[in-house]
Amino acid sequence: MIEAPNVDVLAIAPEISLLVGASLVLMVAAFLRGRDRGVGVVIGIAAFAVSAGFAIAAWGDAPTVTIAQALQVDQLTQAVRILVAGCGILTLLVALGWPRMREAGAEYAAILLFAATGMTLIAGSNSFVTLFVALELFSISLYVLCAFDRSSKASLESGFKYLVLGTIGSIILVYGAAFLYGATGSFQFDGVAAGLAEAEPGAWLVVLGVVLVLAGLLFKIGALPFHMWVPDVYEGAPTSVTGFMAAATKIAAFVALARVLAEPLAPVRDTWEPVLVVVAVATIVVGNIAALVQDNVKRMLAYSSIAAAGFGLIAIIVGGEAGSRALLFYLAAYAPMAIGAFAVITLHERDHHGITTLESIRAWGFARPFAGLAMVVFLLGFAGFPLTAGFLGKFLVAGSAVESGWAWLAVVGAIGSVIGIAYYLRVILAMYDRSARSGVHAAGAPGLASVSIAIALCLGLVIAGGVLPGIGIDWAGEAARVLAAGR
Repeated sequence: MIEAPNVDVLAIAPEISLLVGASLVLMVAAFLRGRDRGVGVVIGIAAFAVSAGFAIAAWGDAPTVTIAQALQVDQLTQAVRILVAGCGILTLLVALGWPRMREAGAEYAAILLFAATGMTLIAGSNSFVTLFVALELFSISLYVLCAFDRSSKASLESGFKYLVLGTIGSIILVYGAAFLYGATGSFQFDGVAAGLAEAEPGAWLVVLGVVLVLAGLLFKIGALPFHMWVPDVYEGAPTSVTGFMAAATKIAAFVALARVLAEPLAPVRDTWEPVLVVVAVATIVVGNIAALVQDNVKRMLAYSSIAAAGFGLIAIIVGGEAGSRALLFYLAAYAPMAIGAFAVITLHERDHHGITTLESIRAWGFARPFAGLAMVVFLLGFAGFPLTAGFLGKFLVAGSAVESGWAWLAVVGAIGSVIGIAYYLRVILAMYDRSARSGVHAAGAPGLASVSIAIALCLGLVIAGGVLPGIGIDWAGEAARVLAAGR
């Protein structure tokens, strides 16, 4: 007789809210096909809000393990749930008014909710089986979203490339988990950790398993040498989807990587630490240098995202309470900057028929003063300028590195930030090029109000995080204690 596992319904209420919302949206789509008129978006926003509400209400509760020890619900899981829900709400606001949303807005919202469910589940995964299932749930959803614009060859190509390369990354992760199972006899994180602690140092099964698991997760964050998909996918995907990927995917994948390294793979730190150091340095250097020569703004920000992944890896290498807190704050700070920047690009695309290059954006800041000013703040935040959340995020990461004896990594990160200023300034100077000011105008873009609201919310978060960082730092510190304890 099969005994059903115990399930704490309240512990997984945020995921249930997202899945119920997705199901409700699909039902709406069946009855209102072609006549959605934003109903799907409203339901999607409500589902994200309810999910975040459950996570906020449970903040401070004792950690719990549920569903046959497959899912660990703690402060870190709650933090990711809140951040992903926020990213989802902002993404739906940005997408509202996009012509494709008139045809399939409900389907877009539903798939976004499925992707968010996978992201929250991967953050609380307590076994490699759960990790893989959650990873595939949000990855398959993103494959569809990347190819959502059927009229665009670039969008279809983006979805296909992400599907092929993403599948390779997932296969690598599965092989790594299988090798670790062979070495330890367990898929559970605590069982793998116990087995690795007793395993023979340098055993080929262990080394191969660790390297493959690391490679599979590094693919999802877009770190070298697994970054090849990022520029093409970011450029071709619908811009609202690109913003969601740059923010929410990075949060989920980084937290999954940090949890795996802090818990099951902690006993073999000597195996993965040197690899991660090389990857972090290469990712920062190559990402920033490649961004320098880009003329397409989306592609430039894609390489910037790669460089940002390298900076986040520094915090993972540092580990402990300081590094974990810095990582979570950095991810939380990066999310509104990324979504805000791509929201501005969305607005520009609606003014210029889908084109966003340095030439097309020339003098556009005069036509859209608020969007132009917001873009300046987002770009300066990426570069780490003071009074932005990006500055505090980079400062915390660099500070934790210096305190832990990794000062030279902090120097590499600082050099990367200096290089980044050069290509961010290219965009800013192009937006305010007075020589091209004549004849520039703003078109009557649909959905302008919702995009402007999303930009304003992101702008407020970026400035608040830089001017009043105390709340965010304390919040990140509480959530990151889980990772610190794992070390």
